[in-house]
Amino acid sequence: MVKVTACNSSALVPAKAFTHALAVEGAQRWVFISGQVALDATGQVIAPGDLFAQLEATLQNLGHALDAAGATFRDLVKVTIFVVDLDPADLAQIREVRSRYLPQDPPIAITLVGVQRLAFPGLRIEIEGTAALSS
Repeated sequence: MVKVTACNSSALVPAKAFTHALAVEGAQRWVFISGQVALDATGQVIAPGDLFAQLEATLQNLGHALDAAGATFRDLVKVTIFVVDLDPADLAQIREVRSRYLPQDPPIAITLVGVQRLAFPGLRIEIEGTAALSS
């Protein structure tokens, strides 16, 4: 069984919707998920330019990738989220949507990065992840 422990430092800003660090014990299998975006199965961009519709679609695609590797959202220990034209005003809604998918107890390690563009026109968000499994 994998044991995941949140490691938050009082010397850093309080971690509210993320964890400063996670200690993972007992992992025998690691899964590294390539950046997932809001593309449908035919390669078409879903909801071009719509950050929140794309966030939902991207998280669903992340779930498909996890499933293909025999993992679930509960196995995630780290994600990196890339957002085109990141606006601080969008952070609360991004947190609300991601909290429906990503582990909250403990919260996983999350990095949020604002970028100029992604691989295809119309894409606003990309998420890559790391999962730890016991077997």
